[in-house]
This record gives sequence, structure tokens and C-alpha cells, in this order.
Amino acid sequence: MAFFSWQFIVFLIVSVTVYYLIPGRFQWIVLLISSGWYYLVGGGLRAAVFVAVTVVTTWGGACLMDRIPQREEKKLRSGEDAGETGKLSREQKKALKAVVQKKKRRIMVCVLLLNFGILGVVKYGGFVTSNLNSMFDHFRLGMRIPGADFLLPLGISFYTFQSMGYLIDVYRGKYSAERNVLKLALFTSYFPSILQGPINRHDELAGQLYAPHKFSGRRFREGILRMLWGFFKKMIIAERAAIIVNEVFGGFEQHRYAGFTIFVAALLYGVQLYADFAGGMDIVFGASELFGIRLRENFRQPYMARSISEFWQRWHISLGGWMRDYVFYPIALSKPFAKMQKNLKKKVNPYFGKVFPSFLASFLVFILVGIWHGANWKYVIYGIYHATFVSTETLFEQPYAAMRRMCRIRENASGWKLFQMVRTLFIVSIGRYCDVAPDAGTVFRLLRATFSKFNPWIFFDNSLYELGLDEKNFGLLILMILLLAAVDLVNERGKTLRGVIAAQQLPFRWAVYLAAVSAILVFGMYGPGFDMASFIYAQF
Repeated sequence: MAFFSWQFIVFLIVSVTVYYLIPGRFQWIVLLISSGWYYLVGGGLRAAVFVAVTVVTTWGGACLMDRIPQREEKKLRSGEDAGETGKLSREQKKALKAVVQKKKRRIMVCVLLLNFGILGVVKYGGFVTSNLNSMFDHFRLGMRIPGADFLLPLGISFYTFQSMGYLIDVYRGKYSAERNVLKLALFTSYFPSILQGPINRHDELAGQLYAPHKFSGRRFREGILRMLWGFFKKMIIAERAAIIVNEVFGGFEQHRYAGFTIFVAALLYGVQLYADFAGGMDIVFGASELFGIRLRENFRQPYMARSISEFWQRWHISLGGWMRDYVFYPIALSKPFAKMQKNLKKKVNPYFGKVFPSFLASFLVFILVGIWHGANWKYVIYGIYHATFVSTETLFEQPYAAMRRMCRIRENASGWKLFQMVRTLFIVSIGRYCDVAPDAGTVFRLLRATFSKFNPWIFFDNSLYELGLDEKNFGLLILMILLLAAVDLVNERGKTLRGVIAAQQLPFRWAVYLAAVSAILVFGMYGPGFDMASFIYAQF
């Protein structure tokens, strides 16, 4: 059930209406039923089984971990003398803590291996099998691993990461386990965010899901406006940019596209991806706000970033936060890395010893981010590409600062900021080749074709109008991109247009609503003969 379909709009209206008509203590049940229905319609019964397995194993593992401290303490007290005061000695407490952590770790590891194992098999099983068979054929080993087509459940990466984050937090003692399996099922499958995120945290979302909410006109209006802005991005900007992107990257070898033609398409793919993903997030956040529930933001004007590391702090924020808290810190603060840091400080120099472990941990994390995007060698390249830039920013921070001082560059100078943003956009756009190419080999052929021809005349000889969009539609696309940039600039300054609009009088608000709906209906890409693509990140 696509977000831009009339079926979804009707489903959302019915869900919101029932949600506010029933007593507040039952509202979470409406969300649970709506989420189950949404996923069954979109993914089918077989896909729902995967979600159910994640819910049950996560719930069971978290509850078992929660009971271990009390059970082990009771066992210790019954087997040993706790002293006249009934209190455990310091040694006993230390021994108890070690036993508890060991047993909790075993449970956590089992649940993590099961759920990430399922994710790995269904998402990467075919990729691994085909590569192993290719290797066997190359070395003439006479071996074959039977291939299998696995069902890829909708949103499996998002709900798996979200559930495993909750499990790790329970293991760390951040909060207690949720005892009600149905409430945990709602947290895992909450329908606005299950398909493409954001990856929520239990302590931020669960309380809102289970608490009663009264209808708020202001919040409802802001939710509607945010959904309209999401539809605007998706249907007017993303789908219009996709026409050129698909033409150039889909037929670049057949039509011998090269030079600026490819790079312009790469820039437009960046626009398409941003309008598609951020537009989808706007619909998700807006739909959730209709129920009085606010999700964690996933974007913060990423194309205004001045470095690749800052770009990833602004793009897909929830994934970056998950990787930081559950992968980067455990690696960087682990005993082997602490030992490495100590040895490097002693044998090389203090600065290198301090930054190299972080450099290595960042590198590993971004390779995982690349692999997370899909089962293809091009995503491994994508991960290594971004890992190189992010990691070297940390490793060469002091030399970069020395170079700026030597060149007398003021860090806050407007010209320097603009240069940094353009440089970052260029680096990110080159990395997008890994997204649009069907395989790793095509990535390198695209790069060679881009830099082997200098053809700036395409901006003046109307060549760009032969890539799928006529002059009027191309002009409209550029105009809408400028509008998107203007809104981002306002947001960057700490203001939100939807908040300002929602606070206005009724006639002005309705004029904005009607203008937005009219723009989507008139300029949106839809209708007979046009197959609007689903949201790009839903495939992950």
C-alpha cells in the first residue's frame, strides 16, 4: 500500500478517526491493528512471519535478561552466607555482576545472531552464493552451492536494526524490558516508519505509542502540511528528476553519454534521492503527527554540509546514530582498540595513537553502511569510498588545520564555507555512481566516460532537453529545486514554514492547503501510462 496511493489515504483517515473516537487507554491497540493490517496488505502473510519472529525472539530475550539479576542474586543468597545484615559483600556483588553480565551476554548474542542471521540470509544469501559459485568455477573445483530465491520482507533492515537496538539497550541496563509482547510488536511494526524508517529508539518512541493522546488541531494541521510537502517532493521533484536519471544511466552505453551529461544526471540523481527519501520521511512524520506521535528526525539539510562526515550527520541521521552507538563505540572502546591506541602512542606518536583507532573504527563502520544498502559489490565500493573520506578527516585533522593557517583561510569566511559545500556536493555526487550503476564494473565505466570528455556546450545547445524532459518540464524541475533549496535554507536558520503556516488564520491556511494540493495534482507525475516508482529506500 504505497504512501502516494488513494488506498493509503483512505486507510489513514479511517485509522485516525477510530483512534480519536475510542478511549485513550485503547488507542495503542488501534495503532497495533492498523500496523498489522498495513503490513499484511503490503507484504503478505509470509513477510509478516518474519516480523513476528523478530518480535517474539526480541521480547523473550529482553525479558530473560531482565530476570537474570534477581534470579542470580536469589541463588547466591540461598547458597552462601550474606552476613548478619543480609547484605552481600563487595566480593559477592562483584561475582554476581560478572555472572549476570555473562548470562545476559549469551542471551543477547543468541538473539542478535538469529535476527541478523535472518537478515543476512534473505538479503545477502543469493549474493554470497553466486560469488562462491563463480569462485568455484574460476578455480575449476567442480563444486556448486544450490541457489535459492529468498523472500525479502518489506522494511526488514529497518525493523531488525530498531529491534536489536532495543535489545542491546536492555542488555546495557538503559531501561527495563517491555513485558507486554503486543506493545513490543507495536514498537517493532509501527506502520508509518516500518518500511523506510526512521530507525527509532524505544525510550523515545514507546512512551508515545502507548500513551493516550487528545486531538490537537495545531498538531493535526502541521501533520497535514508536512505530508503535503512530502507528496510535493516525491511527485513533482523526485519523479521528474528520475526521468533524466533513468535515461542517462539506463542507456549511457547505448547512446554513448559522456562528460557533463553524466555528471548532470548524477547531480539530478542526488536531487531525486533526497526528494524521494526526505519526501517519504515527511509523509511518515506527518502521518505520525496525526496520531500525536513525533518521530526522531532523519534529515537536516544534508546538502549544506561542509564535509563528508558532516554530510552523514545530516543524512539518514537515525542510521548514523545507530551505527555510532551500537557499532562504532563498541569497536573504538573495545580492549583490542584500547591496547592498539596505547601501543601507537608509545611507538609512533601521541597524536597518531589517539586518532588512528578512531580512523579504523570509522572505516569499518562505513563499509558496513555500504553493505547495508544492498547485496552488490558496488555497495562495498560505496562504503569504502565514503569510509576513506570520513576516516581521513579524523586522521589528518591537524595537518588540514595547519594548511588552512598557512594559506590564511578564515574558517568562518563565507567564501570558504561555500567552497566546502560545493566540494562536499561534488564528492557525494561521484559516490552516487555506485547507486545508479547496476554493478561495480559499470561504476568505473561511468567514471571514465565522465572525465574523458569535456562538453560544456550541452548547457547551451538544448541537448539537456533530449533526455526525457522538454524545455518546460526541465525549467519547472529547476524552479522546484530552487524552491526546495530555499525551504532548506529557512530550516537551516531554525525556522519551519509549516509551523508558521499552521499558526495563521483559517482562510490563509486553507489557501495554502488548496495551493499545495493543486500543485501536486497539476504538476505531479502520475496518471495513465506513468508508473511512479516506489520510495527508493523502501527496498533496503
